[in-house]
Amino acid sequence: MPHDANGVPPQPISEPDKNSDQEGKEPQFIASRRGRMVSLQGLVERIVEEFAIEHGEGDSDAAKAIVSDVERRKLVRDVADYIFGVESVRLSPKEQAYIMRASYAEIFGYGPLDDYLHDPTITTITLEGAQQMSVRRGIGRELETIDPIFETLAHMQRMLKRMVRRAGAELRDDISIIEVGLDIGERRASLSLAAPPLVAEMAADIRLHPTEAPTFDDWASAGIINEKSATLLQAIIQSEHGLLIVGDTESGKTTLLSILLTQLPALNIITVERTGELTLPENAERRVVQWRVGDEEGVTFGTQIRNALEENPDLIVLDEVRTDEPAMIAPLLSNDDTPRQIWSFRGTTVTKRLQSALGMLARMADSTQSEHMVYQLHRRLPFIVSLKHRQGQLQVREIAEWQFSEASADDTPVYANYVPLLEFADTLTGKYPQNPLDLPETFWTA
Repeated sequence: MPHDANGVPPQPISEPDKNSDQEGKEPQFIASRRGRMVSLQGLVERIVEEFAIEHGEGDSDAAKAIVSDVERRKLVRDVADYIFGVESVRLSPKEQAYIMRASYAEIFGYGPLDDYLHDPTITTITLEGAQQMSVRRGIGRELETIDPIFETLAHMQRMLKRMVRRAGAELRDDISIIEVGLDIGERRASLSLAAPPLVAEMAADIRLHPTEAPTFDDWASAGIINEKSATLLQAIIQSEHGLLIVGDTESGKTTLLSILLTQLPALNIITVERTGELTLPENAERRVVQWRVGDEEGVTFGTQIRNALEENPDLIVLDEVRTDEPAMIAPLLSNDDTPRQIWSFRGTTVTKRLQSALGMLARMADSTQSEHMVYQLHRRLPFIVSLKHRQGQLQVREIAEWQFSEASADDTPVYANYVPLLEFADTLTGKYPQNPLDLPETFWTA
């Protein structure tokens, strides 16, 4: 279970209800000695306001200077005791504990999101305005709708803006969609946020990775992969050939990339990522998209690709390529002597649609030599692994290869067939790879 900076596990911050075993359903009111009723949430808001007056908000320079979690909690306690005195309330230990946790989350954390961000079973949180919230518990599981946790849209927006700032970016009027990565406790997280006018109300998708990257064994236990597909993928990753990992949003592409990177020999590796979610070996360097902040220009995905190529690595890994950004991948297909490449690609796993999408991507990357670009994509990324949800379960759907069957007059191949080698994680198709792999004959015949 994740812990805070001092090893203390996070505690739930649902408001206690004296009249029910359920928590967080109705606001709890306390009678003050002044003869008026005060809600616990109202006390939290008063503490947050007073803390901002005395010490600045949680992201202020003054608050950031407080590096010790113990010191932070002591300051919150001091402010809380002052507010309890001003309001003249007498609270039970349980009520005080709730107020302290909720106040700390509002000042230094992400408010009511903290419970879900620190829940190790949750892998995805989606928010569509303040009134629609869903969570996913485990990779490949369906989203489940839960009760809203934010009382107002402004409260939700404030917590999400804090998350964006801590990721080194900012919300701007000229940017309606932003993707950033950050650490939350011991977990790596990514936030995709859409803001008006693109959507009516701010919406967010938060992906949370485990504290330790899973292994092939973990995926085998979860039924995502088996011995056959794991063996074939290991042979591909340990070869000199390129690889394309295909799947829809949240289909496990980044997780599989992290697993495969652990199987690589000692190479000079550079990854280009949108939010820095990959778990990297020691011999890898990360290049991440940087968003515009203030007057400083950002660094795009395409620019980071060009920067990586200039460093001449043995392997360049992209997480993730999309069909709406063809110009960004042009140098990877047109430059001579490019390094070995591994891409994750957000797209359909339906064969004909995938072929069409990749062909269009390559052609649009450089329309002056469109067919050559398609050929180079097939040649430089000969192997394809597709991930898909099947019967409510994430699975390796297929491992395939681009195989050339025709040649021009000068013996240059001009056409490639999409040839499945293994289907549904464990069924060999009887086809052999054209690109050599270090596998015994018995692998293909057993």
